[in-house]
Amino acid sequence: MKTLKALIHAFKEYDYKSFSWLTFLTVYIIGGISIYMMYVLDDGDIDFFSKQLLGYGIGFFVIMFFAGIDYHVLARFFILIYLIGIALLLICRFSNSGLVYGWAHYDARRWIKVGGDPTAGINNDGFEFQPSDVVKVSLIIFFAKYFDLLRKKIKKIWVLILAIVIIMIPTFLILTQTDLSTSIVVVLLFSAMLFVSGVPFKYLLAIAGVTIPTLGVLYWYVQQPFQVILKEYQQNRLLAAKTPELYPELTYQQTNAASAIKSGELFGRVFEENNKLTGTMYVPVKESDFIFTGIAEEFGFIGSVVVILLFLLLIMLSFRIALRAKDYLGKMIAIGIGSLFLFQVFINIGVVTSLLPNTGIPLPLMSAGLSSLLVYLGMIGMLLNISMQPAHKIVKTTDEFESIND
Repeated sequence: MKTLKALIHAFKEYDYKSFSWLTFLTVYIIGGISIYMMYVLDDGDIDFFSKQLLGYGIGFFVIMFFAGIDYHVLARFFILIYLIGIALLLICRFSNSGLVYGWAHYDARRWIKVGGDPTAGINNDGFEFQPSDVVKVSLIIFFAKYFDLLRKKIKKIWVLILAIVIIMIPTFLILTQTDLSTSIVVVLLFSAMLFVSGVPFKYLLAIAGVTIPTLGVLYWYVQQPFQVILKEYQQNRLLAAKTPELYPELTYQQTNAASAIKSGELFGRVFEENNKLTGTMYVPVKESDFIFTGIAEEFGFIGSVVVILLFLLLIMLSFRIALRAKDYLGKMIAIGIGSLFLFQVFINIGVVTSLLPNTGIPLPLMSAGLSSLLVYLGMIGMLLNISMQPAHKIVKTTDEFESIND
């Protein structure tokens, strides 16, 4: 009842004139491009177009639902939200039977299946989703609340050490799936939130002073034949990024993607008669991790730049909402969401354009995947909720907020 009263109280206090319509519009422009690309890339095997159209249809209500939930109330359950994320990762890693169990594609056990037959192989019709998508959101909420509660003690070293221990648990579980790219995104996300949290810079500089040389040594070590950290295919992908001519079987995806992107030239094929993305059709997972290849071939260089600018606008809007948030908790959540989009977009496009080693990670709001799309749209709803909080009613600490509702 206390939580329900808080929700009703907050709903009455929203400043609907502050609703960030530009954020909402940007998301649905990106969504319109995504739906169009699913139509263009449809090869008849899986109807990605209908699924993406459905996703954005349902996503409208998801956005509005989370836009209506005060982030203060949502953050009250930060420990439960964190534990749910850990539980999903454990199910993904260790459960092999029952109604809910882990599932693998391309030797990577990154999915959870609900229903279906665990022994059916590729014919398993159960619903599946990636728990790491849920974990990203749970970590944003958890650490925003964590640092909010400990703001008065933020200069104590144990606050930083405890935060590092907490982030290591999901990072390790994601890494063992194996999902190196998402592990990197999680660490970068945590680093961004840590940077703006108020933790003393002397601690951050000390961490950087240890981490940067360690990463350099680690980068050298994982390339050696005697290394034991990476699996063989992961090591080969890293080596292929340095010397692609020696690993043609591992770089064919990025090589074909480069050819497809080049064929798009300045204006793409969108205005051609009998439009057919001949280059992109030879790129595996073109509807997901490599969807930017199709965008570049269909819309050319100009269209690719427009898509990148749309994502940049969305990220800047997220940070603007963070700057305008009138309390620490709202700022931290918005910074976390904006940082997540920033890092994931950079890594995805970096892989497609061969700037980074080939690793599977989707392009937010653009790649196929209903569950992933709904998670990202839920985050957009949280951003919009932060944007609607009235300046004259916002309180600066969670304790003040809870005392008002008591």
